[in-house]
Amino acid sequence: MKASALGKNEILFLLDFIFKQNVITTKATNTTNNKLKEEVWKSLAQEFSAMAGELPEQLRLKWENLKKSVRKRNTSIRQYNLKTGDGKMYILPDEALYLVTFMLKATCMGFTVEFYGDGKKRNVATRCGCGTH
Repeated sequence: MKASALGKNEILFLLDFIFKQNVITTKATNTTNNKLKEEVWKSLAQEFSAMAGELPEQLRLKWENLKKSVRKRNTSIRQYNLKTGDGKMYILPDEALYLVTFMLKATCMGFTVEFYGDGKKRNVATRCGCGTH
């Protein structure tokens, strides 16, 4: 039987479950965490099966694809913001991608650099670019 595409409600359910089971988003790959992750994925499959009426075989793949989409989207936004001119960029809001961004935090948003290359700390004027404070 071919697995059907997940709808918006199923995706939000998946993200809610992953958010509550933060072991899935941990970077640790030791034996203990891997076993915990496997148990959580099995639990998710059981809950999802009860909710959706069928057992989706692609939950992990969907999670991986959502993470890739969020990273790609945020990279595009950062690259666009580094350009000069070209007006404003508009990206349609997506609740699921917003939730994934929140769960992944710095791994998809990038890191804030506190110092310039010469080691001097940035001040407010250089951050906002107006030079008035």
